[in-house]
Order: sequence, then C-alpha cells, then structure tokens
Amino acid sequence: MKTLILFLAPLLLLGTTVRRDTLDNGIVVLTVEAHKIPVIEMRAFVRAGSVYDPVGKEGLANIVGSMLLRGTARRSANEIAESIEAVGGVLSSFCREDYVGLTGKVLSKDLALLVDLLSDCLCSPGFDSSEFTRVKRETVSEIMAMVDDPFEVSNREFRRLVFRDHRLAHMPAGYDTTVRILARSDVQEYYAQRFTPNNTFLVFVGDFQKDSLLALLNDKFGNWSRKELVLDEPAEPVEYQKTVGRIVPMKISQAYILLGHLGPSYGAADWLPARLMNYVLGASSMSRIYRMVRSEKGLAYVAYSYFNRYQNGGYFAAEVQTKKDLATEAVITLLDAMRFAQDSMGIGEIVRARNFYTGYFPLTHDSYSEMANLVTQIESEGLGLDYIDRFADNVAEVNLEQMIEAARKYLKPDRYCLLIVGDLKPEDIAVDGIEWME
Repeated sequence: MKTLILFLAPLLLLGTTVRRDTLDNGIVVLTVEAHKIPVIEMRAFVRAGSVYDPVGKEGLANIVGSMLLRGTARRSANEIAESIEAVGGVLSSFCREDYVGLTGKVLSKDLALLVDLLSDCLCSPGFDSSEFTRVKRETVSEIMAMVDDPFEVSNREFRRLVFRDHRLAHMPAGYDTTVRILARSDVQEYYAQRFTPNNTFLVFVGDFQKDSLLALLNDKFGNWSRKELVLDEPAEPVEYQKTVGRIVPMKISQAYILLGHLGPSYGAADWLPARLMNYVLGASSMSRIYRMVRSEKGLAYVAYSYFNRYQNGGYFAAEVQTKKDLATEAVITLLDAMRFAQDSMGIGEIVRARNFYTGYFPLTHDSYSEMANLVTQIESEGLGLDYIDRFADNVAEVNLEQMIEAARKYLKPDRYCLLIVGDLKPEDIAVDGIEWME
C-alpha cells in the first residue's frame, strides 16, 4: 500500500492533512481527518460515467449507477435503505459525465456500517429484474417531466448543438427513447467492463483514524480483484468552423438564449486565467454581461456566463432569459461583452477577480461535505495534493495579459453556437452570419 501525505494550512479550524493511499487492489483512498464534530462524509467514484455510454444506449451509465442501491447479493433495496436510515445516515447514487458513484454521510460511530454498505453496493450489486424495470420507468418519467421546462430543454439542446455526435452531447440521464430499450444484460455487461478497484477512488472526510479506516477498507474490499481495464476514451470534440444556430419552438413569452462553443477540458494549463477572465465577463453581479444586459439595457434579470469542463472536453456558454422581442438585442449584447473581454479588460477588474477568488476559496471547504467535494475535485481533475496551499499564490500570479490571452483563446464571438428556446423563427433574429439548423 502506497501513501502520499500533504500538510495543509489549518482547515475546518484544525491543523489537518490530506492523505492519498492506494490499496493493494488499486483503490485510491483520499482522507482528511477532522475531529470537530463526530460526522464522516464519504464519496466513491468509478470512472464509468455517461461519456462511456454506447451509441444508441445513452443513459446506460445512469441506470447502472441507480441500480447500485437497488439490491445486492446480500441485501434487498429496502434493506439497504433501512440500514442507513436506521442510524440517521444518508447514502445516495449519482451519475455524471465522467464518473458513477455513491455519496454517504454517517455519525463516526457508524463508519463500519457505511463501509460495509459501500463495499456491498460497489462489489456485488444484484441487478434484480424487477428493480431494473422500476428504475427504467422512474428514469423515463424524470426525463419526460423536463420536456416542458424551457430551462431544461435549452441546456439539453445546447449541448447537442455544441457537441454534435460527440459522447458529451447527451445529458447523463440519456433520452427516453434510448433508456426504454435498455436490457438488464446491458447493465450487467457495463458493470463488468468498468467497475473494478483500479478504476475507483474513495474520499473520506471527518472524525475517524486513517489507519483504522484503511484496515476496514482492506477487510471489506480485499476480495474485489483488480483486472486489466481498457477504457474506450472518446476523441476530443470537433469545433465548428462557422456560426450555427437553432431555435427550439415553444409557446412561451420568454426567449431562453444560450450562446457559446467548445471550451477547455480538465488539465488545461491556463484554466485559472480563464476562470478569472470569466469572473470579469459573466460570473458575478459586477461582470460585463450582467452590467450590459441587465443594468444598462434592462434586457433581462438572468444573464451570466460559465464554463463546464470534463475529462474529454468542455464548453463555454453565456445565458440570458429575456422577452422574445428583445432576443436580437440580447444576442448582440452578449457578443459585444465577449469582444470587450478580449480587448479592454482593465487592471481594476483583475484585482476584483483576484480578491474574490482569494476571499471566497476558504468558504468552499469550511464544512466536511464541502471538503469532501473539494478533495474529489482535486483527484478527478488531477490538480495535485498541494492545490489548496497553492491556490492563493496561483491566483495572485495571474496577470492581465494572461486573462486577455485566455479571453482570445476561449471566447469566439465570430464563430459560435446559438440556441434559443421560444416562440421565434430564424428571421426574427437580426444577426448576420448565422447558419440556421433544423
């Protein structure tokens, strides 16, 4: 078993350490001991997220994740739920683009139960036929419930527009049509291919002793054998070489507008300058987009921009919800804000961005749950165990030239994707150069 240790500045009002151990079977375990309150937060991540869904079976990874808590070789779904609820704990499943897994929370006295349930669900899910049918039905209902929500529709269709035939084009839940045709054998095969200890990492934060925890994990996961893993990694998504647009008709008075394009994935060397640049552009109430769209022109109450990043790609989006008659002006204003970020960011804006992130960062991990999420981010994004210690210095080192360079690299106001949900037609959008798609 290998161990890496990093001593950090005081967190959670305690001097603490983040440790990274690797069990003999390949499971990576990241731990933060914090004894302020008798609680333990757990995260379990298997690199088997929706980006690995086979074509035509979008939503498969999500179903596999849901099935983890629907019964094992030892316990029924009800027994799993009753066991964790009996101690006032929480255990839930999730599926994201890159990972499938479980999150949990218990009092420290119930750690052994949490680890026992965790190992049972990860190592020996039962994939009961009736539970599988129930999970599919519930998932299809959840997907169908979103078809009348313009916000959900706009985000779903924007991804399809930006990523086209790439595997990131679909939401983790998939489509109702693809989920309906999934077979139980699909779930079993997907699990067999990707659920292996050397494709898994665990995070524990809270009131425990690391050595005792590792002994418990070795005992419960010791029979989960590692195996050779061949992940079918998707290629990088392909950028449009033109401006494209699509309108999704919906009889509503508002226009839900998303404007953007491909962006950086995890590991981008210039991600921090890009992050600070986006704070100036559209991530705060003092941003260019907010000021130009809302304060100066009164076009919308909601106006912001963001990056979503994954292991194998990412995208940038600027988002506005406005009256349909103001859609053209809103689009033009978003493009103007992007161009201003490329040409005219000032030193005052970079100082505000630095001050915000330096001041805000400690608040992102001042609870056990938030610390568990941060440690998860550090591991999944490969940020390095000294990320927390380095953060303030790294922010302070970002200069105006780097932010402008990031704006020119990651903002494309002359080659973008435009998605509008609303009661509009292409001829209603008086913006030149858009090739409209069905």
